[in-house]
Amino acid sequence: MSQDWVRISKNDMNVGLIGKGYWGSILKSKLEQICNLNFICGSSDEYISKLHQVDWVFIATPNDTHYDIVKGCIESGVNVFCEKPLTPSYSQSKHLFELADEFKVKLYVDDVFNYRDEVIDLNNIINTKDKIQVSWNSKNKKNNFDLLYHDLYLLYPILKNKQNINWPNINNVNFNYEVSNNEHIINGINFTHKQSSNDALLKMVEEVINSKANYKHNKLITLFCNKIIDDINNNPNI
Repeated sequence: MSQDWVRISKNDMNVGLIGKGYWGSILKSKLEQICNLNFICGSSDEYISKLHQVDWVFIATPNDTHYDIVKGCIESGVNVFCEKPLTPSYSQSKHLFELADEFKVKLYVDDVFNYRDEVIDLNNIINTKDKIQVSWNSKNKKNNFDLLYHDLYLLYPILKNKQNINWPNINNVNFNYEVSNNEHIINGINFTHKQSSNDALLKMVEEVINSKANYKHNKLITLFCNKIIDDINNNPNI
């Protein structure tokens, strides 16, 4: 991930936001700092007619709406940032990346933890430890795969080649999402958001719309996460 990023002038980029919920409001606060936010609408609002106004569309709608909305934006020739997961399945996500190539637009999926300062410490240990322990609080078991998505792309360097899935283990990594505290820790490295944490979301958004992000790597990790979660969901023994 590029460490050399530059804050752009607020007037350099025109952006639209689709999503008025909790995460949409957080994205809105970041986008307003760095670009022209031309429109905001919900997932059921008409947005196609507004796309000619913008260079990028940020999508923060419910997961099951992502495919159709992203597809519509790509086919309108607009660059797209989408909250994770891009779609609920590997095949749908792969198709959207193929469409982005066909229409010659950028497609980027949220990988905000890759912009946390702690990633440097993580990369220093993940290839030297025999076992990796991931712990993250989850009040609702249905949220486990939302949490897993982030940890999969963080651990992509050691999981990308071959995966032995025996959930909650993948290779030498144990995933524990039912601990009692509210911390996100990988082998002692604390990814829990704190007041002292760097503003990873703002950094990611700036790099994405300023063409500083690694779009190729983002495509690889997005499809990787989709594939692993598909494999886990399709395993009747899990």
